[in-house]
Amino acid sequence: MTRPPDLLARAAHCYEQTGDYAQAARCHDEAGHPLKAAELWEQAGDPVRAADHWLRGGRPRRAAECLLSARRFEAAAECFEQGGDLLGAGWILVTRTRSYATAEHLFALAQSRTAGERLRRRLGRQLAAARAYGESEALLRTLTEVPERIGSLAPARERAEVEQWAVTVADHIRRPDLAALVFAASFRAGVTGCADRWQHWAARTLGDTTGVPAGPDPPSPAPVPGPD
Repeated sequence: MTRPPDLLARAAHCYEQTGDYAQAARCHDEAGHPLKAAELWEQAGDPVRAADHWLRGGRPRRAAECLLSARRFEAAAECFEQGGDLLGAGWILVTRTRSYATAEHLFALAQSRTAGERLRRRLGRQLAAARAYGESEALLRTLTEVPERIGSLAPARERAEVEQWAVTVADHIRRPDLAALVFAASFRAGVTGCADRWQHWAARTLGDTTGVPAGPDPPSPAPVPGPD
């Protein structure tokens, strides 16, 4: 027998008050409230079920984030692709799976509207080629450009995203020297949180944080025009 949505919502509230988030999620699911059910499945510690409900509610990016936390990388990439984020989908595949050809295809199709997106698209596509075919010359050239260009990117979010991608690329090809140069340029560009990320990276990768800034990031300078 189908129960009225208002009765289900009241039951869900009671379950939620007692900490039974899974049962509360089931009630909201039956009542036709997928987004509320998704939130509750997250609270219940079931990111896979949460992802399914985020998808039903038209939130593929939130679904992708849940699947990433569950280490369902291929499924997360599909959600990013479904949400129109081909750069994000390709990045997950090239860094967390062995689906390099699919990643390269997604990067080739991705629309890049800003200088930061164009730079990330090049990094991702060239990393896919390097991992699939061992072709790293173009990737090294692009990676060495990043320290010179990162300060010219706008908005600030673009600088942080390029920093993250470039450091990850440098780690994948075992070039900590280039990663350090990217962090130094990002720090000079005033990218928020750079000092902390640099400290953590140095401790994890080098086992030593000597010479890495430990204080707050310097003020962010105004970006200067740079080539695409």
